[in-house]
Amino acid sequence: MVTTAKAVGDLFDLIERKPDLLVDADLTVERDGVAFTVRGYDDLVAVDLPSFGAAFGLWRDRVVEGKNAATALAAAGLTAEIRVRGAPVARLGADAVPSSLAKRLGLGPIQLFLDGALLAITPRRE
Repeated sequence: MVTTAKAVGDLFDLIERKPDLLVDADLTVERDGVAFTVRGYDDLVAVDLPSFGAAFGLWRDRVVEGKNAATALAAAGLTAEIRVRGAPVARLGADAVPSSLAKRLGLGPIQLFLDGALLAITPRRE
């Protein structure tokens, strides 16, 4: 009979040996008439949205709750970075360092970038 400690130890060994998922993508996605890009760079998936309205719409209508998405991404060794107009505003998954503000807002283990949010709302000169 196998002891519980040995069975759990075997499970952790199996998880540690599993290769991380790598993503290579360059997509343009359109949702409700709003186009945004999804680019994969090995273990980072960057989702670049044209506005905060589009970002909030995507968050509001998400299929998977934020905490579950962060856990699933971390388990696969992936990080998702949400960008608005090219500026990183949030990160979740393997390389995210959860922000105390995100926890207070009930967003779960998500890293927020306030400087990126400010940059995203700043009008650009052309």
